[in-house]
Amino acid sequence: MNKNIIKLLLYVTLTTLLPSCEIDDRIDDLTGGYQGAFIDKNTGDTVYTEYYGAKLNLLDLKYGSAAQPLVYNTLPDGTYRNTKVYPSKYKIWADGPFYALDTIYGDIRQFKEMNLAVIPNVTLQITHITMRLGIMVDITFSYQVNDIGSQSQNVGIVYGTTRYPGQLNAMDESVSNAYTWKRIKNVSDLKGEFTETFYLNPNRTYYFRALGQTASAGDYWNYSNQVTVKSGSVDISELPVEAKQGVTSATSSILQWSFPPIVDKIKISYTDRDGARVEDIFGIDDYSYVANLPQNTATSIKVNLIASDVTGPDQYIEVKTKTLSEPYVPDDKNRPSNIPFFNDLNMKYSLSMNYANLKAAERDPSWLNNPLNHEYFDWWNGWLNNPAFLPTCSDMELFSELRIAGGIKTLVDILPCVNLKKLRIEEGSQFSAGETISSSVDLKVLTKLKRLQTISISPAIPLTEEMFRAAGIPSSVEIIVE
Repeated sequence: MNKNIIKLLLYVTLTTLLPSCEIDDRIDDLTGGYQGAFIDKNTGDTVYTEYYGAKLNLLDLKYGSAAQPLVYNTLPDGTYRNTKVYPSKYKIWADGPFYALDTIYGDIRQFKEMNLAVIPNVTLQITHITMRLGIMVDITFSYQVNDIGSQSQNVGIVYGTTRYPGQLNAMDESVSNAYTWKRIKNVSDLKGEFTETFYLNPNRTYYFRALGQTASAGDYWNYSNQVTVKSGSVDISELPVEAKQGVTSATSSILQWSFPPIVDKIKISYTDRDGARVEDIFGIDDYSYVANLPQNTATSIKVNLIASDVTGPDQYIEVKTKTLSEPYVPDDKNRPSNIPFFNDLNMKYSLSMNYANLKAAERDPSWLNNPLNHEYFDWWNGWLNNPAFLPTCSDMELFSELRIAGGIKTLVDILPCVNLKKLRIEEGSQFSAGETISSSVDLKVLTKLKRLQTISISPAIPLTEEMFRAAGIPSSVEIIVE
């Protein structure tokens, strides 16, 4: 084809296309600009978001509705700012966790203030903060779902050591090395108020925000205002001791506590029935107990709480022991929640087996070495045919010799056996066959048995003499490892 004809065709094509692809003559003119915030249309407050949690759209009307809008991310405090915009008339609207929003049509010929009204899916506000004990904070927040058709929503608190925490980067509260954590619950009510308690690391600065999400919002979340909380040093001086007695005999009691998790240890001091001064320290997750108390008496017990190596002031509780004739296990109405032998079936069975053999000649010889003698004691007070076999405190003091077997995890039910001289630890046989006592069992319990002379352990038991000595078992007690 003739070269001149080709040039002519190209010229015609270009001149036809140019009007629809007009070159922007404002390429060096960026004198427009704006700043503002998302404003809750209902409350007039700023609507907080997450980093990249909401966007501002600007459509340049010079190019008509066929043009693509310019999209800008907003800051998590709900504000936005842009100092370089082509001067023109724009259509402006938001994308984000909004149930309804306004659209602005207006000129941006120079820098201007420009707020945008929206209605968030969920309106949230932190309403109250109470700091306690140096590192314990109560956060109260309210929420209001603006979509009355919503039937399910998530609300909660996100917090951390970085400003404007958001759920996108937040971790479960069990992750200790995280910077941001979240605590979220699903609710059906469209409005409500919750108070959550948080335990912080000492002498740190934390940031808290309430957050909410409706089921129809996809990945979008709404946030409350941010509050700053500064923790101090641990202060347990104002923390009262709250104790209840668990299972109690004529001489001993298991103690139940109610403490916030800032408490690490509990120090207990008292004088026992022999006039000896006793001092024990228990971990917060361990069974704590008192032993060798006088019968049917209220004994004063000194308690010191320990947190982060700080020991709290002296506080006192009273422990009331039973008479020998009272049942060792209370009835259902008065039963404490942490009765150890209900958690340790093998110890219950062991005590029952020993007692059945001890009393067989006197009551019923058929119980002697009976395969079911581990069920002789009716610990549950009624599941056997003879609920009269519920043990008394006196029954628990009859033992001079005791054989325990199976997968025992705690020895605290041996505390009432104040006359015990010989203890044998075996593998399970007629019950929990082949199971053995836990190697992590608290052997310090045995130091409370003042008449104990011999401890023997059968083969395969995961305990050594060194473990008993380390627990405080005196050299006067013979330990036989078979």
